[in-house]
Amino acid sequence: MNIELKGFQEEAARQLLRYVVRAREEARHGDAQAIVLSSPTGSGKTVTITALMEWIYEGHENTMGDSEAVFLWLSDSPELNQQSRDKILRQSSVFQESNLIIIEPPFSQKYFEAGKIYFLNTGKIGKDRLLTATADGRDYTIWQTIQNTATSKPDHFYLIIDEAHHGMRQSNLDRERAATIVQRFIKGFPEDGLQPVKLILGMSATPERFNRVIVGLDRTKREYTILPKDAKEAGLIKDKIILFHPKERLPAEWGMLEEATRRWMRFCAEWEKYCLAQKMEHLVKPVLVIQVENGNDRILTQTNLDELVKVVERTAGGLPEEAWAHAFQEDKHLEAGGRSIRKIDASKIQDDPAVRVVLFKLSLGTGWDCPRAEVMMSFRRANDPTHIAQLVGRMIRTPLARRIEGQEFLNTVALCLPHFERDDLDAIRDKLNNSDPEIGADIETENGAELVKLVRDPAKAELFSKLDGLPTYRVERIVKASNMRRLIKLARQLTSFDELDPKALGEAKSLVLETLSTELTRLRENTDFVHTVSENEEIEIQEVMVEYGEWKMSEPPKTFKIKMTPENIDDLFLQCGRRLGDEGLHMEFWKAQQDKENSFKAKLELFGILQDKAAWEKLERVCEEKIQQLFRKHHVAIEKLPSSRQECYWRIKRIAKHPEAEPLRLPPNLEIRMDGEDFKNHLFVDSSGKFSANLNTWETPVLKKELARPEVVGWLRNMPRKEWSLCVPYKMSEDDKPLFPDFIVFRTWQGEIVADILDPHRTDLPDAVAKAKGLAKYAQKQGDQYGRIELIIVKSNDEIKRLDLNKESIREEVLKVDSKSHLDMLFENWG
Repeated sequence: MNIELKGFQEEAARQLLRYVVRAREEARHGDAQAIVLSSPTGSGKTVTITALMEWIYEGHENTMGDSEAVFLWLSDSPELNQQSRDKILRQSSVFQESNLIIIEPPFSQKYFEAGKIYFLNTGKIGKDRLLTATADGRDYTIWQTIQNTATSKPDHFYLIIDEAHHGMRQSNLDRERAATIVQRFIKGFPEDGLQPVKLILGMSATPERFNRVIVGLDRTKREYTILPKDAKEAGLIKDKIILFHPKERLPAEWGMLEEATRRWMRFCAEWEKYCLAQKMEHLVKPVLVIQVENGNDRILTQTNLDELVKVVERTAGGLPEEAWAHAFQEDKHLEAGGRSIRKIDASKIQDDPAVRVVLFKLSLGTGWDCPRAEVMMSFRRANDPTHIAQLVGRMIRTPLARRIEGQEFLNTVALCLPHFERDDLDAIRDKLNNSDPEIGADIETENGAELVKLVRDPAKAELFSKLDGLPTYRVERIVKASNMRRLIKLARQLTSFDELDPKALGEAKSLVLETLSTELTRLRENTDFVHTVSENEEIEIQEVMVEYGEWKMSEPPKTFKIKMTPENIDDLFLQCGRRLGDEGLHMEFWKAQQDKENSFKAKLELFGILQDKAAWEKLERVCEEKIQQLFRKHHVAIEKLPSSRQECYWRIKRIAKHPEAEPLRLPPNLEIRMDGEDFKNHLFVDSSGKFSANLNTWETPVLKKELARPEVVGWLRNMPRKEWSLCVPYKMSEDDKPLFPDFIVFRTWQGEIVADILDPHRTDLPDAVAKAKGLAKYAQKQGDQYGRIELIIVKSNDEIKRLDLNKESIREEVLKVDSKSHLDMLFENWG
């Protein structure tokens, strides 16, 4: 892949590949198969399927490649096909332009060719279409090509149904034709000699209708579901939607358009500032999307376009003429407000940097994929919250396919609705928060009128210096990687990307090769170790999986025999290369160890090393030590890099088997609701220097007690689940979970500023013990960065009891806690 998969995408592709391996075997014996990927809008289903196709064709880790694989990509829209092809071309390192073929007349082949992806839309294979008849030199219809390919290679022909819900609703007259055509592939169509395709992969945000079509058919189904929260946690969609609407039903549309334009201008300025600071080659250029009202037989739209153009340009200043575009059904330029507004297809908005303001009615559906769309203004009436929510769901994708580090504003999207009242907004919020997969992920929504911009208090600059860089963790649902792969990733960043250490990559490779060589010497003393075999002998191989850096054997252990043909040995050697990564380490090992009299020997020996648990664990151990050494050596230099480059290094920490610390980074400003009680000395304040919060019955007395101390000089409310929040990992049922302590308090002590962590901590909750032990382990590792790290409870008489985990004796007792009653006892005896 030319891009790095998000953790959840890689996990999905891995599981789908497992399904494919099983399905291929069953299809080989004539059994029809269906694999379904349920993937919500914004989660990158095309990326996931592209990785899957690469792995099917070339192989991946323990899975052999299928060099005869051929893929037919079916959708009901030429625009979707073109968009999918363009995405695959950008993303894939395996399938080049010549491998991606859009089927157009006069296409005529007996078979589809192996190693290629063919794109076909249902509209081109209905009745009386050029592809479905033999004439004018065409010897084969498209149905014959499909049938010939499917019959000759039933376990190598993969039909991919894009957006599998399209054409599946059999009762929907609008989709009757598409439904009929799609079902021919699934059920067969004897009239054209088409039998059911054996291997079908359907991908959709809503696969239920696809599932209903195959119910009752003799077809084995396997399904994998990507959750909406996965895309959010991975940073593919925005953290928050800010909704703006008038407090009363008044004529507010032009004032709201001004507000939308100002918000868009702020996005433009903030993105330019960020991109220049990161030294990015291409700037992110936000788009303002304006939804106008429908027209009638006499007028194009009931919205006054002349006034619209004037309001936007009065607020933003004059815009270049090419900045204006429309996506109306009318295929012509428009004149409005002294501007020529060009026509643009929805699918082309994202890749046209000149477009800055887009007008549309209801047509931004198919092909609408524009992460640059940061602000939307709608002139439409409040009668269709579902449609509005679906449009917003398309807007919440992040422009860089990642969360912007150290930012709050750039991780939001704005929606201005002058004709909506609170009840209408609640309906939209419900649609968004109910995780409708066709809309997008479960996403936080805020009423823009209730938000207050907070900035860093300039008087607290010293405290921010202390706060920035405190050790925090990111606990995400992310695919973990072996230390060996992490080391190579880290070394490549240091050597090739940032030029911080020209020797790092070479030294990392040498370390891996030296460790393999050392383990080879040890294993050669084992008479059972495979290092010499004669051609056509058989060797017995254990079934071993290495996932996320962990060496696993099946239970009970499985073995299989392989005849030692040159082809089989090369297959095993390629499997070694996939396990070691994409740096060609298997080839370097072979060159260093090859026996000129037996060219297969070193290949089999490498396979034998990677079959040995002790050897793998030794390799993981030395690579982890080298990773830690490199981070220590280059810590200061990494922190001087632009934040986007730093993020590449922190991601290497996050894919470790166990969470690793990274520095805390606070945003320059926040947008939050200011409700509740005023508290002094907060690090972020509004324009009048104030901060207020609605704290609970434990947080309030604890904070007030702290702020009454004369030595306390500032504090931060550590809001949970923000990208910038201080996070502490804890174990719950063997899984890593995130804990967000409530307060970070700063005080003077012996002439220095020290930071304290204070966490009012209920002991009656199911995760109370696990969180207490997690915070204790954090204190064990990171306590030297703090004065106090306190677990706190508040008794019914407002008595406050504390366990300072920076005191070794107390910490050791907390680490021994095995029940809630045990934790309560510690507060009684030690608090």
